[in-house]
Amino acid sequence: MSAGQNPSAGKSRTYLLVALVAVLAVVAAVATVLVSSATYSPGVRTLSPKTQVAAGSDHVDPFAGLVIRVPEGWRAESGELVLGSTALTPVETGESGVPAADRPDGVVLAGVLTEELFDLGDPDNELAAFSLANGMGQYLLPVPGRPVEERREQISTRVGDGWSVSFRVLPTVRQDLIGPEGALVYSAVVGEGAHRYWLTYIGRPGDGTVSSPHAEWADEIVERLRPLPEGHYAPLGPGESTTEPA
Repeated sequence: MSAGQNPSAGKSRTYLLVALVAVLAVVAAVATVLVSSATYSPGVRTLSPKTQVAAGSDHVDPFAGLVIRVPEGWRAESGELVLGSTALTPVETGESGVPAADRPDGVVLAGVLTEELFDLGDPDNELAAFSLANGMGQYLLPVPGRPVEERREQISTRVGDGWSVSFRVLPTVRQDLIGPEGALVYSAVVGEGAHRYWLTYIGRPGDGTVSSPHAEWADEIVERLRPLPEGHYAPLGPGESTTEPA
């Protein structure tokens, strides 16, 4: 302290500086909360499709001969399904107090394109995806509705190129299966010849939230499809078997 400096004035400046730092810290904290709240509304955090799928893990479907990326927050099962050979479903979050009809949810089905699903003599993958989307939509969402927001995209994968088709189904009558915001229907078909594969996603409401993502998220899964490594044993299809090579 220099000669003639008032000790009280020095202490006052110190207290003022401490208070200013504290105020700035509070302002910064409030700003962080506001930005976070604007980005992620309470209980409905969103991720980009690429981020959520990239953060997932690979699942082997031995029946289709595919490696399928399972997005973060989802789980996979393969076997003898009514449709396809792999199903992806959201991991249960344990939330309570929310009516089942109001919980966003969805299912992804995938497998080899068979003659039961589409004419194998027709090589048009865009038409196959469109046909599959309409058929799956009617089968998995048996409610009166009208399609809106149709989307068609070319898509490339390590098992071949193809198309994805999606649309939103808006119900025309009140029922318990889907709400007024509707549901998303998505199908993709890729590959050629005897090696064609399909993936369908039904999302309710399909609004881009983590548990009910939109069509671009399904595109990310399809784009990461790849064949099983050479020499990996795979049955010919659900319910069929063969002898693993020595």
